[in-house]
Amino acid sequence: MIGKPLPLRDLGFRSVLELVAEMPEVVRVCPYEKGTFVLKAIADETTKAIAKLVARQRRSARARKTAAVRADAASLSKNAQSFPQRGRAPVLPVTVKAELQDLLS
Repeated sequence: MIGKPLPLRDLGFRSVLELVAEMPEVVRVCPYEKGTFVLKAIADETTKAIAKLVARQRRSARARKTAAVRADAASLSKNAQSFPQRGRAPVLPVTVKAELQDLLS
């Protein structure tokens, strides 16, 4: 947040995982893919309302993305029938495009 590395050694830790392991009431370490981890904040009484709003926002964003992906798929199938394939750049599958959009957002 402040643009400087965490002073882990000064605090007596060798890694960020060691630091967050000492704060189970604040953050949860969740295994992800291929040996990576995701750190999830744990809401307390003062932040539960915010956590609910964020969760609702994520769900509605997913719904919008799903609708956009379906619209793109319909548009692509219409355009694919009306244009010849020679000389065109390859079109990414809709699922790949959606995953890239998720990564970039």
